[in-house]
Amino acid sequence: MKQSRKGMLMAALICGTIVPVLFGGTSAYAAEVDESLSSFALEEMVVTAARYEKKDVDIAASTNVITREQLDNVGATNVYEALQFSTNLTIDGKAPGGAAFGSMTSKIAIRGSEKGTLVMMNGTPINFRGLYSIDSIPTDIVERIEIVRGGGAVLYGSEASGGVINIITKKDANQSSVRVGFGKQSRQNHSIDIHAGRLGVNYTYDKWGHVGFISDSKAVNASPTAKNMSQDFLKSELHNGTITYKFSDNVDAIVRHSVRDSYTNYTFNDSKYGAVNGKPRYWRDYETNETFAQVNFKDNHGFKGNVFYNRNKLRTDGKDFYSSSGSQKGYPKTSNSFEKNLTSGVDLQKLWENGKNNYLIGLSAVREFYKDADLNYSRTVSSIYGSWDTGIGSKNLFTLSARGTKVTGAKSGKNYSNFSGQMQYTHKLNDNESLYASIGQSFKLPTLKEMYANGSGMVLGNENLKPEKGMHYEVGYKLTKKNQDWKVALFATRLKDSITYSKIKDDLWETKNEEFKNYGLEVSGISRLNNGFTFNYGITWQNPKVKEGLASGVTSDWTRKYGKFLLNTGLTYKKDKWTANLSASYLADRVMNGSYGVERTKPYLLTSLNVKYAPEKNQEIALAMDNILDRDNNVSHTSSNYYGTPFTFLLSYTYKF
Repeated sequence: MKQSRKGMLMAALICGTIVPVLFGGTSAYAAEVDESLSSFALEEMVVTAARYEKKDVDIAASTNVITREQLDNVGATNVYEALQFSTNLTIDGKAPGGAAFGSMTSKIAIRGSEKGTLVMMNGTPINFRGLYSIDSIPTDIVERIEIVRGGGAVLYGSEASGGVINIITKKDANQSSVRVGFGKQSRQNHSIDIHAGRLGVNYTYDKWGHVGFISDSKAVNASPTAKNMSQDFLKSELHNGTITYKFSDNVDAIVRHSVRDSYTNYTFNDSKYGAVNGKPRYWRDYETNETFAQVNFKDNHGFKGNVFYNRNKLRTDGKDFYSSSGSQKGYPKTSNSFEKNLTSGVDLQKLWENGKNNYLIGLSAVREFYKDADLNYSRTVSSIYGSWDTGIGSKNLFTLSARGTKVTGAKSGKNYSNFSGQMQYTHKLNDNESLYASIGQSFKLPTLKEMYANGSGMVLGNENLKPEKGMHYEVGYKLTKKNQDWKVALFATRLKDSITYSKIKDDLWETKNEEFKNYGLEVSGISRLNNGFTFNYGITWQNPKVKEGLASGVTSDWTRKYGKFLLNTGLTYKKDKWTANLSASYLADRVMNGSYGVERTKPYLLTSLNVKYAPEKNQEIALAMDNILDRDNNVSHTSSNYYGTPFTFLLSYTYKF
């Protein structure tokens, strides 16, 4: 049965990838494109790449947009799930649905840069000390997601050395809905989404039941005496509430609050442990508590800005029954920890449009706080940024951007400053085609915990960490037509003093600098047929590597990271009352980097099938199935194996009014 299911899936994926490339996405007997595909029109404007609206074909960067309709088609319930099938985004997962275990959050690496993904909501960064919890953001509140691959630090500041993911929330929704959903592994997903005039209110509840063992601690190349422990996922629950209000066409606000609890047992799972084998070493309750508030404002003359508040609290409670060696001496004992991360600030910008010249200037000021049981630190990060676009003739566009950053108020005088620049050039072959080139710098600050942690939370900081600095090079080609979108990008990245963690003993990691480099080729596109089918595909070959810094200035050899080959593909069919989507992400030639060194691991193949039926215009029945091949996908890239959820499904009913 599995072999038959696998064969049918691979045939569909091959068709979804090869047919558009060979035949340009339209059949010989094509007449007119189905009206249901109009939401994929490629005159889509992109805001994130330049901080103001520009046509994709005019942007000298690799971009793509996940529309509201695409979110509905793929059946994702949260943003982490929605991003799994995007071009050159490598997932590094932990719990089902992307849920976090405290500070062990699921990650999205853009172009192999683990800590270079800046996640924003409506243009405001929501990262906290290099982490983010996009699993807690329900897709119900999202209008679109814009992704810019390549260093974006010049316009958006620290943590954008890999790229930017901008989650744009609904503001003008005029339809309300209620959804109930139940599935395998005691899965539940329910939502109430109310829109009345200027007000929008959403409440989402998401639950996973007992999934079983989701991780192993023993690496393939560990020493012969090493023993294995496994993590048993018991359950998780997420409550998310969001309120939006549109005061006028120029002023709107959003407040979002979420709480997620995840429960696990960490169990001895090796005969070498003897009598304690199969018994829990400890149990944990991981709570993530988030609050995000933002007010956006603009005028009709190019000025816009926002003020924001972003708080993230992590709490871990539990009980230890044995030591890591299996000893009961001094046990049982309780285990508790917490940390609080808070950022608040303002971002203002002004755009002047003058014929072929556009001038943008802006400033931002962000206050950062970090607190745990032993630490309480803060600092202020201020920036001035700007860009100049100028047209040279009718076919050429040149863009020059810059950003100056200054840190004040940090402990021990660690008040860094930096200036970064970027140059971009676009040559329009015609209204639908362009060539582009880009060269730019990036800059990433060490977080407060990376600098000052004293080891009590498994991390030993380093006040002498250097800020990360990088160079990014990219050339590309874009074709955008009514029925076809095709993009090619050739890129190279080099990061100096990238910040990472190194294990120095059991349950203790130290922060240090390393070097990172990557180069590669990305090919992606969308083809729309007149018979109800839409194909999307992304093919990436890259070679990310790191070089660790050792004692006395000595460096190690370059070692590989993540995987070299990534294929993302999707096939959507719409006809009358039916919609179906099959999506997959395949990462091959993979390695894992961890305390035991570098080891090869098998490819992962993530799959999703979502089928929807609308018996009436205001009703919808959907069956979303994940991991339809029931593979043991290792979605981790460190020492421990973390496995994606076994085959699961969610059957839901939605009523719209």
